[in-house]
Amino acid sequence: MKRYALLLAILLIAVSFLFSSCRPPELEGAIVHLNAGRDDQAYELAQEAAQKYPDNAEAWFILGKIQGQKGMIKEMVDSFDKSLALNTTHKTDIELQRNSYYSKYYNSGVASYNSFIKIEDRESEPAKKNLNSVIDNFNNALLIRSDYMAHRLIAISYQNLNDDENNLKSLETAAEVKPDTVMAWVELGYYFSRKKEYEKAADYFNKGLEVDPNNVECLTLYAQNLDLADKKDEAIAAYKNAITKNPEEKAIPFNLGLLLNKQANDLEDEAQKKEKLGEAVIYFKKAYELDPELKDTY
Repeated sequence: MKRYALLLAILLIAVSFLFSSCRPPELEGAIVHLNAGRDDQAYELAQEAAQKYPDNAEAWFILGKIQGQKGMIKEMVDSFDKSLALNTTHKTDIELQRNSYYSKYYNSGVASYNSFIKIEDRESEPAKKNLNSVIDNFNNALLIRSDYMAHRLIAISYQNLNDDENNLKSLETAAEVKPDTVMAWVELGYYFSRKKEYEKAADYFNKGLEVDPNNVECLTLYAQNLDLADKKDEAIAAYKNAITKNPEEKAIPFNLGLLLNKQANDLEDEAQKKEKLGEAVIYFKKAYELDPELKDTY
């Protein structure tokens, strides 16, 4: 019995040696260093192994694993993709690694943003430091998996850093990632409205209405930006639609009254002018009924 146990042990050792000996020496050395916590030495050998044996899926997997530990997320994703392209042996481990790093960077981005909003002086160095941390962490998370909210918080961070170019790029990417989200289009509309590009802003608020035709914020902002773009007839129609969908909002009939008043003053025909002024009065009265304290209606 002891002889059989001894033979079995020898066989297991031989099989173990056979499988480990299938690894290239550079890869075997990388794994030894990695397990001992010597990341730099492991990284050097893993790089060498992947370069010498580009068809070895394990070499790319180990290289990606080390790159992740070194914070080289873009490189990690690339190495993991190369490993999976060769075979799916390490698929489960790769997914675990990806999910772990995604959660780490995403949660760090959220934590940095929460720290930022607690700072009163948004122009201070601590505020800027937190905003840059939001951007860096979410960008690392996005290398692993696309996410609307991550793009949105990056956009907000760039806005607070007064970086218009990257703010717009992030808003546009967020809208591409989730085009069925009203907020994505609303925030693009706000961006162009701040830039006084009112017609373009109106186009984006209209995209929000394509997603949700009853969205009160989009209805109101669409009408207001058409008004500011001096597209009077379209703005009047949009204001009337907004009043139908949101009859309790006093600002909408008041703004419509102002627009009709302005339009009346541009007319030379007295009958037409009187008709427009009469319509303006109707909407000023509507605003007054909603809020008698709104003195401008008088």
